[in-house]
Amino acid sequence: MRVLALLNQKGGCGKTTTALQLASLFAEAGRRTVLVDLDPQGHATLGLGAAAPERDRSLARVLSRSGLHEDAIPITEVLVPVADRLFLAPSGAELAELEPELARTHGGDERLAEHLVALSGRADRVVIDGPPSLGLLTLNALMASHEIVVPVDPSLFSMQGLVRMVEIVELTEKRRNHRAEVRILVNAYDGRSNFARATLEEIRRAYPGKALSTVVRASVRVREAAARGVSVTRLAPGAAVAEDYRALAKEIDEAEAAIVEAARPAAGQGLVVTRDGVYISRHDVPPEDLLLAGDFNGWVPDAGVLLERHEDGSWTKFVPLDTGRYEYKLIVGGRWIADPLNPKQVVNAVGTKNSVLEI
Repeated sequence: MRVLALLNQKGGCGKTTTALQLASLFAEAGRRTVLVDLDPQGHATLGLGAAAPERDRSLARVLSRSGLHEDAIPITEVLVPVADRLFLAPSGAELAELEPELARTHGGDERLAEHLVALSGRADRVVIDGPPSLGLLTLNALMASHEIVVPVDPSLFSMQGLVRMVEIVELTEKRRNHRAEVRILVNAYDGRSNFARATLEEIRRAYPGKALSTVVRASVRVREAAARGVSVTRLAPGAAVAEDYRALAKEIDEAEAAIVEAARPAAGQGLVVTRDGVYISRHDVPPEDLLLAGDFNGWVPDAGVLLERHEDGSWTKFVPLDTGRYEYKLIVGGRWIADPLNPKQVVNAVGTKNSVLEI
């Protein structure tokens, strides 16, 4: 599963439009795609023609609980199908109320990454539409992503947003050991403007290797498509801007080979299943407060579990497993619970639930 976020602190630079077009194109190409609306304004939700969600069925409700809480809701339970192979994690103004709470919570900047783990094996692409700010929601998007696309319209404020975003990505890599590839998209481009041409040249000079070759031209078709809740490529498939978005999706796809997507638990807090076994990583609790027990280790908590501590204070546990089906539980602060973020559960011999892994 590959996670891509559209981020820029400046509003109106094309984050939501680009997120909508990329998600639609990935789905049309046959990939199971989830669009995560992480903007409290809910423009991606609106742009796909979806109704504002009820509070208990929204992304804010999902992110309000850590995966260690028994009443946590997996993100899979709030997904709304909007087209063939395209699903939406909807949001609204309640996300703005959640941000201060995340800021006060240890590990609150990894809450989205933790919940996206539940999409592994169910989605090929996740596209995150970030908010026009540099708060905890933006940091959540960054910590959950393999790639950051920064849309920039040829304007001074948008350029300032770009500079700040690149600084934050670099700071996060240094302090949190989380690396995300930055790709810069020049958006709403008018080649007749001397300022626009000069801006494009300056970006390519200042950020070699980061600026995308594709440039998305300005077009009224973008606003028309948003008003109808459809993608530009569906509304006006022959339009120049539709060609630009198809070229953008292709360029991003071709760069996939350069992205190392092997299980890097530090980039996704939570339980990650791979062909080699199971990783579980956390930043918000000590390793002795979260143990694993299952039929893979005789139901003895953490028996056979390998622990690695990281410099940033986080840790990773690994259980090597062969191909097969396994039942397990988490032991959180001494409480035995089924994994709240794993929807695969069965009733055991004593009437409680075990979680199920299949490798």
